[in-house]
Amino acid sequence: MDKLRWWEDPEQLRLLHKRFEAVRADRRQFLAIVGAAGGTAAVSLALAACGGSEGEEGGGTTDETQSTDAPATSQPGQAEGELAEEQVFRVNFERDPTSHDFNWDLYCGGEESLFAQLGQFDENLQVQPDIAERWEANEDASVWTFYLRKDSYWSNGDPVTAHDYEWSWKRQLDPETAAPYAGFLYDLKNAEPFNLGEGNFTRDDIGVKAVDDYTLVCTLEGPRGYFPVLASYIAAAPSHRPSVEKYGDKWTEAGNCVSNGPFKLVEWRHDEIVICEKNEGYWNAANITLQRIERPIIASDASQLAYENNEIDWHYRGQLGQLERVQNDPTLSKEMVKYNLYGVWYLAPHFGMPPFDVREVRLAMSHAIDRDVIVNNVLKGLGTPAYTMTPPGMPGYNPNKYEEYTAFDPEKAMALLKGTPYEGGKNWPPITLTQREEGDAPKAAAEAIIQMLKEHLGMDIKHEIGEQREVYDRAYKHELQLWWVRWYIDYPDPNNTQYLVWYSKFPTGSRHTWQNEEYDRLVSEAAGEKDEEKRMEMYRQADELMLKDGAAIFVYNPYNYGLLKPWVANFPRNSQGELVPTWNVFVRMYDRIKILKH
Repeated sequence: MDKLRWWEDPEQLRLLHKRFEAVRADRRQFLAIVGAAGGTAAVSLALAACGGSEGEEGGGTTDETQSTDAPATSQPGQAEGELAEEQVFRVNFERDPTSHDFNWDLYCGGEESLFAQLGQFDENLQVQPDIAERWEANEDASVWTFYLRKDSYWSNGDPVTAHDYEWSWKRQLDPETAAPYAGFLYDLKNAEPFNLGEGNFTRDDIGVKAVDDYTLVCTLEGPRGYFPVLASYIAAAPSHRPSVEKYGDKWTEAGNCVSNGPFKLVEWRHDEIVICEKNEGYWNAANITLQRIERPIIASDASQLAYENNEIDWHYRGQLGQLERVQNDPTLSKEMVKYNLYGVWYLAPHFGMPPFDVREVRLAMSHAIDRDVIVNNVLKGLGTPAYTMTPPGMPGYNPNKYEEYTAFDPEKAMALLKGTPYEGGKNWPPITLTQREEGDAPKAAAEAIIQMLKEHLGMDIKHEIGEQREVYDRAYKHELQLWWVRWYIDYPDPNNTQYLVWYSKFPTGSRHTWQNEEYDRLVSEAAGEKDEEKRMEMYRQADELMLKDGAAIFVYNPYNYGLLKPWVANFPRNSQGELVPTWNVFVRMYDRIKILKH
C-alpha cells in the first residue's frame, strides 16, 4: 500500500484518531479531515477502525463548532453578496512597526503578508506549499530538499530563488547580524557553533545550500521530522539581498522595500499609517481578491472607537472593559468574534532574587492562585486555566493538571512557607511584578493575582507596566524580579514552546533565569526523536520538571474577541468552525478576504 494514502490504512487511521484524542479534539473534527482526504469510504473505514458511529461524538462539541450548522449569513465573515468595486481592507497596527524585516527581528511588529516562506500554515495550522511547491526528506529525515516554484517574483520583478533563502537564513545566523531569534535555525548542520562563534565554522559550513536556482537542500543536525513546519513560519522569511546591501537597516522603508509575499509596501507614514497593495508577481496573485490593505496606527484603547466610527473593518483586540457593552449591543453583538490565541500567560520568577530563590515560595504561589476565578470572573470566559506551557488545541498539548503542584489550596500554600524566612507570610522583601503594556485583560488578571498573593501569602506586590521593548530588553538582561508574561506559539510543535522558550543555553540569552540540566537534555533530545510517542513523553517529563521546581506559574490560556464588519466576506475558518484571523502562526488572512458592496 502507498504509505501516503494513510486514509486507506486502518492502523494509520487509529493512530491519527489517537492524536486527535490527545489534543481533546472531538470525533467530528477527526471524521471531517478523514472525509476531506478520502471521501465517504474513508469515513466508514475510520469508524470501523476507531469504533463508534457517525452520530456519536467523542468529546462533545464547542459552541463555535455547533454554530457551523447555522446559515452562513448569520456568522461574521461569511456573508455573501456583490463585491465592492474597491477591494480595500482596513485594520489597525496598535503601534508603529520598528521595521518589516522578519529575517533579522521576528519581533519587529511589521506586516507579515509582505513575505512568503517555503511553506505556509492553513487555517488548521497544517503546513501547505507556498514558494516551495513540494519537498521531500531522506530516509531518516535528516536531509530535506525543497523544490521551489518558478512562477513567483519579488515585488520589483526579480525571480524568487533558492539562493534567496540560503542567503537569508545565513544572514540570520551570522553573529554580526545579531538576530535575536537565530536559535530558530539551529537544526541546520553547524548553525549553532557558527552563530556562537565556536570553532572555525563559516557560512559555507551551514547546512543549507541552493544547488541550483530552484532547489534548496537543508542538511540538519539529525532527524527532524518537523522541519517543514519551521520553514513555514515567519521567522524563516527571506530578505531581498540587493535591497539589504544597498539600504542596510532602512531596506524595509517605503520606497526601499522589495518583498516576495502576496502584498507589497507602497506607503509608510511613521506613527500614522502603513499601506500595502497586492504583489502581482506572487505566484497565487490571481486568486487573491483584495487589492489594498490600509493599516492606520491606532492604540488598543482607541481602536474600539475607530471601529464604531467605521475607520477600520476588523478590531482584533477587543477590550475586556468593553465586553459586556458589546455583548448587550444589538449590532456589535452580531459582529463579535471569539478566537483562540494559542498561548499562555504565566509568572516567571527570578531565581537569583529573593524571595524567589526559595523553591517553596514559588510552589506556594502556584497554590495561592485560583485560576478558575481569573478565567471566569476576571476574564469573563476569555481563556482557559493553564497548568503547562503548551496550550490546548495544538499538537503536544499535555492535559495533565499536575494538581500536586497547581491546585488552588491556600492552606497548603501557607504550609509550604514553614521553615523558610517567610514562614507565616511575613518578612517579605519589596516585590515588583512587571509586565508589558498589552491591553486591559492581562492587566486585570495581574491585579487579581496580586490580590490573591496578598490574601493567601501576605505578599505586598507593586505592579509595574512598561513599554513593550523596554520590558523585553530588561527581561533578557535578567533584571526583572517577577515577570507577568505571555507566549503565543510560533509553530505548532512543543519544540517551540518547550525548547525555544526554556532551553537555557542559547548564546543570545534566555528570557528566564531558570536552568535545569535534565530539562535541557530532554527538550534537546526530543528534537531528534523519530518515535512520536517517545518524543511527546519526553516533553511531558519536561513539563513535570518545570512544575516540580516552580520554574513558572502558568495561569491561563488566552482567548480574545474582535469585531468584524458585515461587509467583510470569506473570513478564514478552521475545521472546527471557528474564525481564524491572522495571528502568529496563520498569517494569510488577507489572501482569503473579500469586501462586499456596502
